[in-house]
This record gives sequence, structure tokens and C-alpha cells, in this order.
Amino acid sequence: MQSKTREQLVKMYLDALKENKIPWRERWYSDLNKNGVTNTEYRGVNQLILSYVAYKEKYKDNRWLTYKQIKENNYKITNAKGKGVPIEFWSVYDIKNKIRLDFPTYEKIIEKTPERKKDFKVFCNTTYVFNASLIEGIKPNEKNNRNTIPTNIYFKRLISKLHIEYIEEGNKAYYIPSKDTIVLPPSSKFFDKYSYYATQLHELSHATGHSSRLNRNLNNQNKKDYAREELIAEISSSFLMQKLNVKVHEDDYNNHKSYIQSWILLLEDKPNELFKAVGEANKICDYLDSKVKNKEKERM
Repeated sequence: MQSKTREQLVKMYLDALKENKIPWRERWYSDLNKNGVTNTEYRGVNQLILSYVAYKEKYKDNRWLTYKQIKENNYKITNAKGKGVPIEFWSVYDIKNKIRLDFPTYEKIIEKTPERKKDFKVFCNTTYVFNASLIEGIKPNEKNNRNTIPTNIYFKRLISKLHIEYIEEGNKAYYIPSKDTIVLPPSSKFFDKYSYYATQLHELSHATGHSSRLNRNLNNQNKKDYAREELIAEISSSFLMQKLNVKVHEDDYNNHKSYIQSWILLLEDKPNELFKAVGEANKICDYLDSKVKNKEKERM
């Protein structure tokens, strides 16, 4: 299903890639986008499109509101012509019981009773949201202190919990699926700690595809398979970098430009590969977060 949100995101990303830019990396300089009324953080495709628009428009506020929310709270919107951003939301209709469900409820039902899938209709709707920078009357944005785990501790816990062999040597970063091993250059060879963390996250994202974890195909027999896995690792690491409030130096950004042409070919041929990659990236983030949280519980 190709919504307005998805069509626009593919176009924006292809345009950026053809300008030799990596669009999802340009989003690391702001907090995760959230709804300005409910404080719910956007996920997946919605997070990507809002982040990229915020970067292009130089918005400093990470809050977004629908026109209805603006009106209900007696706010005013200024200079917003053409500034609305389409986001998608999913709902489900239970044909048998004649009720509408939210998507998380539907997923729980299907997980327990997969045979009931035929009893539901899934709908994708589009609504437009506006950045809080364009809204008068809204309170100033409060600083988000969501990340309480120091970044270096976060990585140490992940490596420990995933039981991955981790080696720092040489001049290249890579993951070896057959040995379940991550190899990184020594930290002293990176321009700064942020580039070091970015590379760790990229390789850890690859490692989640191991058969003992999320079990993705890591054989990468052809260029498209390789480009697809790199896209998954790139987007998942970008989600995690933003979550951890880690900024990356330009040198690290340039290290990944060699993949640009393969991503252009992949997305022009099969645009839905972007959304499959986003779905896998969400799974990776949830999986790694659960490992860190489990580690926290063990220490309590």
C-alpha cells in the first residue's frame, strides 16, 4: 500500500541520494519527533519523513500537531501554507464484531490467534501535521532527558548481552556472520567518539541478523541483497543514534557514500524496499532496546 507519506518520502530520499547526500544521516541533529499534544514519539516512516523535513526547513522544535489539535487548543498557525507534512496512521476494522481497533491491539490478537486474520480489514489513513515552530500560543519545548544510560555503557551492555565476539584491530569495520564477530579499528583511529559509536551501532545492527537473533538473510549473494542489508543497518543505526542523542562527524558520514549508487538503483527499481528496511530497522531497535532493558533488570 503506497500512501502519500510513502510516495513523498521515496521522492525526497531519491532526490537527496542523487545529490550525493545520505538523507537519514542528516536527521541526527535533533531529538526524536513527537506529537505536541500526546507526547507520543513517531515511529518508522513517520519519524523519517518528519526528521528529514525538520532538517530541510531548519526546525528546532521536535513537536508536531494536526490542524485539529491546533484548533482544539486555541493555538494559531502562521506562515504554514504548504508546510503540512503527510503522516500515515493505521487502523483495523473487526468485521465479525463490527468495531474499530488500534493497530497494537490487532497485532496482539493476530499473534495469539493467527487464524483470525481473515476477520479484519486494515486501513492506512493520511493526516497532515505542522511543526510547533509555526504555531503561536504553544508552550516552549521542554528539554528531553529520556536517555539516562551513558552511551559507552549502552554499547558495553549490548555487546555483553548479545554474546558477540568483539575485536578492535586493523583499519576496517565489518561483521562476520559465520563467526558472529564484529571487527572495528581501535577507538584511537576514529576522528571522535561519536564516529566510533556510529560505526559500532552500524555493525551491531548487522549482527542482529544472525540466525540466533532476528534471522535475516546475511548471505548477500548479489549487489541488491548487499544494498538491502546496508540500508537496513544504516536506517536502524540512525534511529538508535537519534535515540541516544549522538551526533556524527562529517568524516563518518563520508565513509558511507560509496553505497549511494546501489541505494538509488534499489529504490528506483523497488521503492517498497525502503519501507521493508524501515520495518526491519524498527525490529532491530526494539530488539536491542529490550536487551539493554533486560540487562538493567538483572542489575536491580
